[in-house]
Amino acid sequence: MKRFLWILAWIAVAVWSLFAWGAYGLLDFFGGVAARNADIVTGHPETVEWLSWALTTLRGLGLGAIVAVWGLVSLLILAVPAVLGLFLGGSRREPYVEDWRGPRIDPGTPYPPAPGQPPIRRIDKR
Repeated sequence: MKRFLWILAWIAVAVWSLFAWGAYGLLDFFGGVAARNADIVTGHPETVEWLSWALTTLRGLGLGAIVAVWGLVSLLILAVPAVLGLFLGGSRREPYVEDWRGPRIDPGTPYPPAPGQPPIRRIDKR
């Protein structure tokens, strides 16, 4: 279930990234066209220069805002499966998974105890 949530989240981030990339490209293109053609609005040279500067600044701020919003939304999308994973808990281990290995042996014992005998006790020095 967790893996499925992560796959959906990464697909959502990919779709969101394509949308943000398209918005970035459109704003870059139309902002550049508007800044280059500021002389269509007025013929006064100082006004054209100011308008071109203002449109270029707005384009730069808009591109930065698109990148910031893209990053924030991507993090929020990826936070959903992380938080849901905490609520879903860890994966449950089936009891038969470790049966094939046999009984666990303490690494400090030189050999496993014989069946029916109590385990060997270790004497630790103080």
